[in-house]
Amino acid sequence: MGVFKVRVTLKNWQNRFLPKQRRGEDIECDALVDSGAAELSLPAELIERLKLQQTGHVQVYTADGGRHTYRVFGIVDLHVQGRSCQVRAIELPRGTKPLLGALPLEEMDWHVSPKEKKLVPSPESPDEPLIPLC
Repeated sequence: MGVFKVRVTLKNWQNRFLPKQRRGEDIECDALVDSGAAELSLPAELIERLKLQQTGHVQVYTADGGRHTYRVFGIVDLHVQGRSCQVRAIELPRGTKPLLGALPLEEMDWHVSPKEKKLVPSPESPDEPLIPLC
């Protein structure tokens, strides 16, 4: 399945509790949709602009077969085509593209249409996310 871009809005979920001078920017940008990736991953420069706080580390493997330790930050208030979720972000090296993986897509109940290269709502719930709890 190929990757494609979608427009996303990123916000620091903690902004609502922080004094104005400590709040991160709200960022609108393109992200690569790749259902083979697991999570939201952002380049270091976007994490800095959002003023996210580091919450830990995670071991990852990349498409080239490499294993790495990456830093984890949170919490991102992520908006995609009228739906939103709150997720952690894995820090990518500077100059890379934001990556939107399967977990946030599933939480917002977006399905990937590889033929049309776009996100489509679930036919079971086209107007709002429907999340399984069982």
